[in-house]
Amino acid sequence: CWGTMIQLWSLLLLFMTAYSKVDDNVRYDSLIGRHMNMYTPYDGAKQLGNASFVSLYQSQPDGVRRQPQIPLSFKFPCPLETRRRSAERPTSVHRLRPGDIDVVGAMGDSLVAGNGALEEYALGTIIEYRGVSWCAGGEGTWREFLTVPNILKMFNPRLSGYSVGKGEFLSPNSHMNVAVPVSADADALKQARILVYKMKKDRGVDFHNDWKVITMFFGANDLCSGQCYDHTGTTPEAHAFKLRLALDYLQENLPRTLVNLVPVLDVSVSVRVKRSIMCRLLHRFFCTCFHLRGAADEMSIITDLVRGYQEAEELLVSSGRYNKKEDFTVVIQPFIKLFNAPTEPSRRYDEVIDISYVTYDCFHFSQKGHALAANLLWNNMLEPVGHKTTIGLDHVMQRFYCPTEQAPYIFTYNNSVQFLQTGRQD
Repeated sequence: CWGTMIQLWSLLLLFMTAYSKVDDNVRYDSLIGRHMNMYTPYDGAKQLGNASFVSLYQSQPDGVRRQPQIPLSFKFPCPLETRRRSAERPTSVHRLRPGDIDVVGAMGDSLVAGNGALEEYALGTIIEYRGVSWCAGGEGTWREFLTVPNILKMFNPRLSGYSVGKGEFLSPNSHMNVAVPVSADADALKQARILVYKMKKDRGVDFHNDWKVITMFFGANDLCSGQCYDHTGTTPEAHAFKLRLALDYLQENLPRTLVNLVPVLDVSVSVRVKRSIMCRLLHRFFCTCFHLRGAADEMSIITDLVRGYQEAEELLVSSGRYNKKEDFTVVIQPFIKLFNAPTEPSRRYDEVIDISYVTYDCFHFSQKGHALAANLLWNNMLEPVGHKTTIGLDHVMQRFYCPTEQAPYIFTYNNSVQFLQTGRQD
């Protein structure tokens, strides 16, 4: 099985990469709807000024590609009055404030597990820094490690479920981050079952009453290491089917839940950064399917599949399959599409992101990259469905959105329709 093959390659990397360090070489006025001018993003440069804020993002002396600590002089962007919980626990997922979220969880692969995020050696890729994972980590605070849970802690200090420190998915530190490195679409249902089991067994979780936000991110390994061996099992339709099995299970077995479905990553981003010789060598092991028939051919195959996967995800969610219950829904958060390769053949290899946002293997997110992903996911959660942006940021906190009086809830399909029609979510 190709999954076993990847694991064998990973063991081989232990010998090949030991101690091999490499050098670091809006407003919504344009959106449809007369009410969008009520929805103004926070400009992170205002508190410190552009020059001083950007100057925070210097290279770190230890070589770890991390976000610099945000100073106390930089206040948390969202005013205190926007951070309150509902007076009574909501019964509808469409009236869910960020402060109402009690538990976070995540499902996926090494990009969710935080592999290599705080390492300065290529070997560090095998170490899982779950505490700084963009969607599930709760190590420290948002000032040191910007993650969605650390943002949510500012709305609900009693938030639970987030992972801390290092460790595999079976370690106590992982909590509700059940992501497993090398996972593929076929593992989504297994992870859903494990997540529900852990939620039920955790005495700190009120299973039936606590509101939960689960982030789901699959497909990268199917594209990188599966589709060239198993053509029928890695089609866009197969991708959507396997996600559907997991989402169906969550809908039936996990009450009071909002699922953030993050589209599959265009894995060609791993060749669209400034790469060292070590990165080029490691890429053959992390993304085998890029190197079987020649780069040009594989680039076309993979980027076409990426768009097929993303379209299949959209069709699955837009079908209304997960909009039937008041206490469960699935929302696609499309920020990851900003990494999609250009459709013009001449621009397929254009550099897409600064090397500091990825680890020393040029494949996984560095901690700085996790912080950027957290910022982008958070912004998507506070944007109406159908009007979510896929525009990048020059640096973390450049744009950071907050709930408003007109839009106090995390956006779902239902309250997005209401908001676009009336200017209010309720």
